[in-house]
Amino acid sequence: MSIRNKGTRLVKSALLLAVVASVALLPDCEHPESAPSPPPSRPGPGAAGNFRLSLSVSPFTELVLGTGMVFTDGIDTARTPEELQWLFMQYGANEVFALVATTRTYTVGFGDHSLTRGLERARLAQSLGLRFNPQLGLFNIYGAVTCQPPPDFREYPQLQLPGPWPSLTVDQMLPILHSYGAIVAREILDTGVQVRIWDLGNEVELGAAGVAPQPLPGACDDTAGGPGWYRPPDGVDPAIGQMSVLNLLNMTEAQRVAWLQAHIWPHLSRMLAAVADGIRSVDAGARFSTHVATNSQATAVAFYKAMKDGGYSPDELGFSFYPSSSSQPPDRLQAFKDTVTAVHTQLARPVFIAEFAYPAETVREGAYSSWNFALAQYPLTPQGQADLVRDLVAWGSGAGVSGIRPWAPELTVPVWMPFALFGLEGKTAVARPGLGAIAEGLRSRKP
Repeated sequence: MSIRNKGTRLVKSALLLAVVASVALLPDCEHPESAPSPPPSRPGPGAAGNFRLSLSVSPFTELVLGTGMVFTDGIDTARTPEELQWLFMQYGANEVFALVATTRTYTVGFGDHSLTRGLERARLAQSLGLRFNPQLGLFNIYGAVTCQPPPDFREYPQLQLPGPWPSLTVDQMLPILHSYGAIVAREILDTGVQVRIWDLGNEVELGAAGVAPQPLPGACDDTAGGPGWYRPPDGVDPAIGQMSVLNLLNMTEAQRVAWLQAHIWPHLSRMLAAVADGIRSVDAGARFSTHVATNSQATAVAFYKAMKDGGYSPDELGFSFYPSSSSQPPDRLQAFKDTVTAVHTQLARPVFIAEFAYPAETVREGAYSSWNFALAQYPLTPQGQADLVRDLVAWGSGAGVSGIRPWAPELTVPVWMPFALFGLEGKTAVARPGLGAIAEGLRSRKP
């Protein structure tokens, strides 16, 4: 699936606004399409083996629990983040995830992406004997393919910038990014946790750390200072600020790749390599991953080859995959498999599904109300959701896929609940069959 064909999948950052309004409106009665489902199969800890089963509490867990929500699989009930992560472990979860912004403390935005919350997640992983997967977003509060705000290093007095970030050259940015990587790595490792892999950036094929074109209209306004927050990175390349995400999406894929190869990817590869080198100065055996939003084979292969050519060769190559977000191409599942196979074969690296969600019911409201394009053989039902997860994992675990991260599996608020691995019955979130489907897929993996 090309970036252009993702359609409304590019509005993911709109969740930050839509969910804020919906949290206060959580229903006190059963959701109309959340009828009880058969309890999932409970395989127990260790069921995933070496496969990365990133079934993890998310940046939104405390927000949901704060409404009085509890989670159950029919056997145990979770009322705290620790209890919820323990519940996930009973379905094979073997790592804890945290998306970490450059801000140390929470200020604004839906979901807490601060370093403080990231360190809490690290301590949670350590206490449960799980490995940790920090994702350093390299943005101030939040960013994704639609918008990539610059980092905010004001809470790091040891990092002295020679000028405003957009005015810096890449050569001026590199030592700062190196030092930032080292500082954050040291603080995370000081919790005693074992880091499984370090993710750098968030859906970065159009840029990262402020070195990116103009955002989609309205994107990141709530976390980057309101409308008009964007500042062109003229110190890197004035052509970047003259381009917009929207204009890139309106290009042919070949035109878009050519522009990115000329103006973004050579700089991005050096920037990500600098962060990785900083982390390695603290964690000599560090492994790295990065993920993109596109499912297009041509763009993905070109992107990861450009990163390697520029000095950044991640150990795992990541993708977001939201197959119900568009009707194109008609066989999105096979197209995604073809992209995974091509990237894995040509780059000789495993692929990680860094974001995944598929509705268990019709999406009726909010930013994702158009994400109702069901795959053939996988209806938008709890069982259809579980079947897709099971079959994707069964195929992927034998085809070079290292793991999967269901995105916000516990986010049972109206705009995201269809995608969650829990259905809502009043203030109780009840596990859907999809909760156990990853481990089930591993048991039936295909060679």
